Amino acid sequence: MTSLFGSLSFNDLNEVFPNPPIREVAFEIRFAPRLRINADIWQLQDRLVESYPNVSTESITQPTGLININVFQSPDTGRLIKISQQNCVVAFTRYARFEDFKEEVTQRIGMLCETFNITSFTRVGLRYINDIVIPSGDPVAVLRYVSPPVDFERMPIDAIQHFVTEFQVRYKDHFVTLRGALLAPRTDSQRVYVLDVDCHSMAIETVEHVPEVLDKYHDAAQRFFLEHVTEDFKKVMRGNR
Repeated sequence: MTSLFGSLSFNDLNEVFPNPPIREVAFEIRFAPRLRINADIWQLQDRLVESYPNVSTESITQPTGLININVFQSPDTGRLIKISQQNCVVAFTRYARFEDFKEEVTQRIGMLCETFNITSFTRVGLRYINDIVIPSGDPVAVLRYVSPPVDFERMPIDAIQHFVTEFQVRYKDHFVTLRGALLAPRTDSQRVYVLDVDCHSMAIETVEHVPEVLDKYHDAAQRFFLEHVTEDFKKVMRGNR
């Protein structure tokens, strides 16, 4: 699988685009259930309140039962943290630099582990969700900006109204789930192609490994993203439409 990215140069991987299509980037850890988290979440809130003043709760149903999730938000910065008794997510909806995201994730995950004595993780994942706007209702126009892993000779794209793909591949020592979806035309006739790159592993990790894992997964996500978009879309991300 590593040979897939043989065409990417050092300059390709180090270019910073001023107009990335990122809707959200999120880092998640999962760990053995800590039942005390819900009762003692106030201890972490006291440490987060200045940076994440908005607090709410959510509930989701899982096979093991109802899971309560504590949500801490910073509307001004587009950042949020979700914490349950078995996982934590740090997410940005306003993303400019990986270094800023890495610093925030490292700090907040470290704070969580210190507060609740979490010594290891059962799963770690870094996910980028991109909304690539296609300024045309014509499905053929999507090929100007993206190269989906689909055989359009067998299924002509000009006949497709929308489609969804999902692939999970092994890349080095972890997995990458790559999801692509061409959505139905919007009311303004524009199309959106959603590119979701999710790097993850079930390997046991510790808080000390978080910076290393972030670097590794960011590199993989960047490679999958750059192989999926065209030179024309790179011009859009540079601000040259």
